[in-house]
Amino acid sequence: MTSRQSNEAEEYFRASLLSLGNLLGLVDVSWRGLADQVGVASSTLKGWLRRGLVPDEVDGVKKVAAVLLAAARSSKEPRAADFVARLDHVDWSAAHRAVQAARGEGCSRSARAGRAQRAQGVPVHTPTPDREVHVWTADQLGVHAAVAGERRGGGEEFVLPAYVPRAHDEQVRDWLRKLVEGGGTQLLVLRGGSCTGKTRTAFEAVREVMPDWRLVYPKTAQAVVELLSGVPLPAGTVLWLDDLHRLLAESAGEQAAGLLRELLDQPGPVAAVATIWPDKYKTLVSTPLEGQADRYGQARSLLARGSMVVVPEAFTGEAWEEFVRRSAADASLCAVAASAGEGGSVAQLLAAGPELMEHWQQAPQIYGKAVISAAIDARRLGTRAPLPEVFLQHAATGYLTPRERAEVDPSSWFRDALDYACRPIKQVTSALQPVPHPTGMGPLPGVVDLADYLEQHAGALRWDHVPPAAFWDAAHQHLDTGQDINRLAMQAFSRGRFRISRTLYLRAHERGSADAVEGLCFTYTETGRILTADGREELVGLAHDADGRGYSLWYLGSTLASIGSDESDEEVCALAAELLAESFDAGHVDAAFSLAELWEDSGHHEDAARLVAYARQRDEHPAAEAAVVPALAARIKSVLSGVGSAPDQDQSVLGHASHREVTALAHRLRVDPSLLPLGWQARLAGLGYTKVTEMLLRALLDVGATTAPFDLERFLESEGRDSEAAAVLLSAARDGNDRAVVELVSRWSATKPNEVRTLSVFSVATDRVTPVRLR
Repeated sequence: MTSRQSNEAEEYFRASLLSLGNLLGLVDVSWRGLADQVGVASSTLKGWLRRGLVPDEVDGVKKVAAVLLAAARSSKEPRAADFVARLDHVDWSAAHRAVQAARGEGCSRSARAGRAQRAQGVPVHTPTPDREVHVWTADQLGVHAAVAGERRGGGEEFVLPAYVPRAHDEQVRDWLRKLVEGGGTQLLVLRGGSCTGKTRTAFEAVREVMPDWRLVYPKTAQAVVELLSGVPLPAGTVLWLDDLHRLLAESAGEQAAGLLRELLDQPGPVAAVATIWPDKYKTLVSTPLEGQADRYGQARSLLARGSMVVVPEAFTGEAWEEFVRRSAADASLCAVAASAGEGGSVAQLLAAGPELMEHWQQAPQIYGKAVISAAIDARRLGTRAPLPEVFLQHAATGYLTPRERAEVDPSSWFRDALDYACRPIKQVTSALQPVPHPTGMGPLPGVVDLADYLEQHAGALRWDHVPPAAFWDAAHQHLDTGQDINRLAMQAFSRGRFRISRTLYLRAHERGSADAVEGLCFTYTETGRILTADGREELVGLAHDADGRGYSLWYLGSTLASIGSDESDEEVCALAAELLAESFDAGHVDAAFSLAELWEDSGHHEDAARLVAYARQRDEHPAAEAAVVPALAARIKSVLSGVGSAPDQDQSVLGHASHREVTALAHRLRVDPSLLPLGWQARLAGLGYTKVTEMLLRALLDVGATTAPFDLERFLESEGRDSEAAAVLLSAARDGNDRAVVELVSRWSATKPNEVRTLSVFSVATDRVTPVRLR
């Protein structure tokens, strides 16, 4: 799809949405009534129908169209019929698919960039190695080892018992066969709990149906990005995506999901085979609540295109009978059959899941249990990175009684506890496991991981437990991943640990979490701290420090705009407008729409409309982002063109221009004076906007703009402030502005000879010196 086609698809959908918005004003349907009928928030509707925001899902828009068109057909308003004729034949689903396809072009840029790098000989990461399916072993592809059983001799490090197929196995094989015969690239997702047999199902199926295909196994999101940014996958490839939920939750997960979506449009045949846990699947596909950031938009769209096969936890019916029959000849199955009744969780028993639970819950080593409990809480509350041993050592102290802490040898307790936590269970697994070195051989020192079975099942048992103070303190001191700390901060807040939550959010901010300001903004709003000047000042400082292309400024500005509007607080609204303008200038386009809503609420409808139109133009031409006109300049130009607000200094949107906003524009004007039309200084002042004119002229003087002293002097003279005007040129001359010296000498040569001699001497003394004006 060409860039022109992409823009046309987006513009068509937006124009149709805005037409629906115009139709709403002609029929007897209110915003609230429409929101109730469609089942979405009023603010969401306004985003669609006032701002033309294209949603991820089209069903809500189709409901809106149906309600409004039905109302229009029975309306007596003559213009409503025109809208019916225009909108009645819109195929919303097809139009939405066209937009999604157009947006997919953006995701393909990283792939094209990687291919271009290879073509130009630029070094990139080595792609994940691949080999034929039948060469891969179950151990290499992530299949859980099984209980060895008493009949099997010792010495095996990995046990793979006889496979007992279930009903879902034939579903998987049928899917693979159709792909082999019909071609294309498709995604198969096997959804089931930990240790239910998902990976073994996929392993057995691909070995049977496509043994000679190539299989590639990227184990991180970044590895997926590197793989799909290179040469396109050849036909006859299996892309193995075991534990897809882990990949998509990583920092590069959204980029990987976007590239996987692009992969699905290739001719293939390529089979992308993934496994995923049910609760993680739900998190990835859930639409965010109003006001929340959409962190998994690409992942949600990717999973919507996949074919889903549910892997049950239990063996039932004929599958159980077959399991019992085969257990007579297989020691591993026999060991499980002896302890599991019909309907039991056979796959978990095979993988020693129950023994893991017992190892933790009935631990004779209380210190080992404390360490495992701390690891379980860390995982269930959102940490994703490997767990530092020093964190577990610190946190575990909170899971022990004072007497238990007093009776232990401080020099050896943790090593003994860690040994217990890492002890193998039936030579299959362990509660805490080593983390493979990312580039070399052996384990990564100083960190461990939690067995996924414990993460899922033990975590569910502890859902209502609040970790002790030592846990939170250890997280603050020893965890380094900003996103992990950010998630813990949110969990602390939800459990009423407000002080701890704030401390963790600040730590997450220090560690580079782009979401920390959002979290603090939410918690300060919930606790009322945002209503205080100190709370707002702190949030503003943090938002400016955040490196998020204006996202944090937008989130804080939007929150303050809502509060200021609800409370009719002009000071808060002014601060919100300032932050939103800065966010927009920093590159966050959504900030313009939030700012426009604030202006609309203040009655500045024309200014709001112009800003929205300008923002849409900017959004459609991201390549020109570096040349974008700052929001304040756009507002000034709208006033000069005659469509801005009336020149009432208290009510004008220009009257709320902040010092930071004015200074930012002054810097841009110094480099590119064409941002504003010629003569803007006199024209703006002539329209009554004297305050913002003077602010901008003085800011230009401060940043060293060449003509600023003379423009400011003329402005002050026009205001009758002659003594201030004269002081401006004299100050500029003393700062080394040769043109100012020449101008004053010319003026004073006949009337002030002494001052002329002083200026001449000063000019010689400062020759070839560039002064720096400090505030």
